[in-house]
This record gives sequence, structure tokens and C-alpha cells, in this order.
Amino acid sequence: MSLDKKLNNVTHKIDNFNDETKLSLKLHVEREMSAHRKILPKGLFYSEIHEEIQTEVDRKMADFTKNTDLKPKELYTYLNSKLQDDPTLSKRQLHFLAYDHLAKTTNSKFLRRIFKTMKKRMK
Repeated sequence: MSLDKKLNNVTHKIDNFNDETKLSLKLHVEREMSAHRKILPKGLFYSEIHEEIQTEVDRKMADFTKNTDLKPKELYTYLNSKLQDDPTLSKRQLHFLAYDHLAKTTNSKFLRRIFKTMKKRMK
């Protein structure tokens, strides 16, 4: 399989992850809204509240998606150079290096925290 095809597969998986995350978050908001409808006083305009929440969720997810550029080509090049420097690196060590590199290069605090957590779990 060519490098471009592999990178396209990774990019496709990232896009799918983003779409699944958006859907999951929207479903969670829907469940919470339905639970809170029972609690909120009568007379509130649920459709207005729902639209405001939906707009905010969409905006937050758009920001998250925009900041989720993991740069698969850059990561591949980085890991390939590490592997050329030390051909005896194990798959586990490569995963650790990948998490370390992603934690250092991402702009998203949320993703940085996830990558750091993954590194700690690997130790």
C-alpha cells in the first residue's frame, strides 16, 4: 500500500472519529435536555433553550474539529526518522514516541491532556 493511501486512510479515520464524537455529544445533550425538561419550571420556551444549546454545541465541536489536525504526514515522517535512527524500536516504543510528539505539536489543550495520559499509561 502506498504512503499516500495509508495517510488518506489515517485522515479518513480521524474524520470519522470527529463525526462520531459530534454525534455522541449531540445525543448526550439531547438526553440531558430531556431530563432537565422535567425539572425546569413551566412556561420556559424549551425550543429557544434547545436552539441556544444546539448552536453552542455546534460551535464548540467546530472549534474542536478545527483544532484536531493531527498532521499524519508529519507524524509519519517523525516516526520514520526515529525508526531509521534506531531500527530496534518496538511497537510500544513507537506508540510512546507518537503520543509524545502529538502532545508537543497539538494546539488543543484537550488533546494534549489525552496524549499525556496515554503516555503515562504506557509507562
